[in-house]
Amino acid sequence: MKRLLLLIFLFISINTPIFATQNTKYNFDAEYKKATEQNSAEAQNHLGYMYQYGQNVKQDYAKAIEWYQKSANQNYADAQVNLGYMYNYGIGVKKDLLKAKQLYEKAASSGYALGLFSLGALYEFAEKKHYRKGIEQNSDNNTISQNYVKAKDFYEKAVQLGNKEAQNNLGGFYYSGIVVKKSYTKARQLYEQAAKQGNMYALHNLANMYYNGLGGLKKDFAKGVELDTQSAQSGNPEAQYSLGWLYYNGSWFEKDYTKARVWFQLAAEQNHANSQYNLGIIYQQGLGVAKDIYTAKHYFQQACQNNYQEACKHVKNIL
Repeated sequence: MKRLLLLIFLFISINTPIFATQNTKYNFDAEYKKATEQNSAEAQNHLGYMYQYGQNVKQDYAKAIEWYQKSANQNYADAQVNLGYMYNYGIGVKKDLLKAKQLYEKAASSGYALGLFSLGALYEFAEKKHYRKGIEQNSDNNTISQNYVKAKDFYEKAVQLGNKEAQNNLGGFYYSGIVVKKSYTKARQLYEQAAKQGNMYALHNLANMYYNGLGGLKKDFAKGVELDTQSAQSGNPEAQYSLGWLYYNGSWFEKDYTKARVWFQLAAEQNHANSQYNLGIIYQQGLGVAKDIYTAKHYFQQACQNNYQEACKHVKNIL
């Protein structure tokens, strides 16, 4: 069976909710009682989470912020990070990177690993500095600019505390040689640490290292597929795309357009442009499904909106 060389994709948890108990279900009445009658900071944070994600209540960002703020005022680190996340991305509030930074710093000052990670991610993914007529300027008034050195320092501190998100991100720095000497071995070690804790991005990154035989690993597609399956089932769109491609291309599995479509669909629902484009091709050509030009155009348009240029060409040429 032929082997397909896959590219290494480095994705991190910055694009996911930064919340330590993300998969926990809460009882609204019980949490509300503790939050109001006992002034429980933990319960107030839980209420904020429930309102933010619409868990057992109608989604309401304003109420989420209100409860996070009450909890953060009691120096509850989880709430400080969660409230910082809202300001970081402008969710229910005007985007304010300085405010996010202040909240992350408060959480980090208590030795909270997610606070340190969040500071690292803030600096890694902030916009680069802009220059005009020799004067350094930022793209907004938040005065937070991309700084890989600071990001690395915060990631390293979080890694020392065993934070899986930071392990994965720092692994990305070593893989790409960002402000550190490039080392696939060091990257693999960090991905392995994060993967053992179930980080879905690290599982995918490690899978790609097995596909390509990097970091001292022998090429092992079976192991790579195993890891990618775990990652995909946890909701990582990159891993979902990888599995879809393996079915689509017949590079490991028997070629199966139906299974490919299922995985592409899961990733496309998370705005994965490559998957949206491939779905367009599947419906345009009737691969494992009846031809449907209108559905094809729908996916091409989505991919085009996500800056997949080849999809834009199809949008222009399709009916």
